Amino acid sequence: MASPEPEQVFQVDETPDDNAVSQVNKDGGNNRANDEQGEEVVNILELGIDPTTTETGVVNRPSETKDGDDDDQSIERAVVKKDKKKKKKIRPARPQVDPSQVPERPPPQTGTVFNIWYNKWSGGDREDKYVSQTKAEGRCNVAKDSGYTKADSVPGAYFCLFFARGLCPNGKNCNYLHRLPTITDIFNPNVDCFGRDKRSDYRDDMGGVGSFMRQNRTIYIGRITVSDDIEEIVARHFAEWGDIERIRVLNSRGVAFVTYVSEANAQFAKEAMAHQSLDHNEILNVRWATVDPNPLAKAREQRKLEEQAAEAVRRMLPPDFLEQLNAGALQPAKRQKT
Repeated sequence: MASPEPEQVFQVDETPDDNAVSQVNKDGGNNRANDEQGEEVVNILELGIDPTTTETGVVNRPSETKDGDDDDQSIERAVVKKDKKKKKKIRPARPQVDPSQVPERPPPQTGTVFNIWYNKWSGGDREDKYVSQTKAEGRCNVAKDSGYTKADSVPGAYFCLFFARGLCPNGKNCNYLHRLPTITDIFNPNVDCFGRDKRSDYRDDMGGVGSFMRQNRTIYIGRITVSDDIEEIVARHFAEWGDIERIRVLNSRGVAFVTYVSEANAQFAKEAMAHQSLDHNEILNVRWATVDPNPLAKAREQRKLEEQAAEAVRRMLPPDFLEQLNAGALQPAKRQKT
C-alpha cells in the first residue's frame, strides 16, 4: 500500500508590501476623485450647464495640444467673446427722467392758432425770443439711454422726440425707438424721423420740422463761444448723433455748419442739440441751413443722395443675391426683337 503524499504547507507573508500599499492608496484616491468629479458633473447637469464646457463657454480639451488645437481654441474664444458682445448690446431702454416728476402741460405754443382736432399749434413762422434763450431741460446720453422698446417689434416705427431731448420717462415701455438712426432707416419724405409732418417751405427762421421739397442734411449752429479749439469742440459734440460728412466753422462769427451723412441723423441732431451748451455756458441756436448756391455743391449733394439711396437698397438685399450680383452672374435679360 502506497504511503500518502505529504501535504504541502505554504507560508503566507503578512508583511505589507510598500509598492502594493502605495498602489492601493493611489487607486483609492483616484476612486474618490472620480466620485467627487461625478458629483460635480451631476450638480452641473442640475444647473443646466454642459459639463464639456467651462464657464467661458469654451470646450475643455486635454493639456497636451498641438499648434492647430491652440488655433482652434483661440478661434472659439473669439466667437464666444463676439457673442457676448452682441448680447450686451441687447438691453432695455432706461427712463431718462422720473415719471412721477413729469408734469402734465399742454403742448408749447409754436404758432398763433391752436387746432383742437390735431392738438397742436399752427400759423407760427418764428420761435419765441424768450424760448430761444432758455437752456434745455435735459440732454440725451446715447451710450446709457439707448435700448430696445416696444417699437423695435413694429416695422417702420419712428424715433422718440423726447428721447432725443433727454426727457422720455417711459423707457422700455415707449412706443417709439430709443436709438440713433441708421442709413437703413428710411421714412416718407412728408415726415421726419420723429413722425412729424413737414411743410412745403421752411419757416422764416429756418426752424421747425423742415420742408419736404428737398433733403436737407446740413444744420446751422449759432451762438458758439469763440475759442482756439472751436472746430474740435463742435466736432466732438455733434459726432455723438451720427456720421458727419463735413464741418465748416466760421471762427470770427462763432457759427458752424455740420453736414451729416444721413438726413435722419441731421433731424435727430437738430432736436438733441437745440438750446444745449458745448464746453461753455452758451445756449446754442440750431437751425436748418439754407441751400448752398454753389453749382458744385449742388452736384455734390445730388451725387451723395444717389449713393446713399443705392447703399440703403444694397443693405436690404439678401447676401446670396449680392454675391451673385458682384460676381456678374445676374445679367439683364435681352429684349427679343419682334
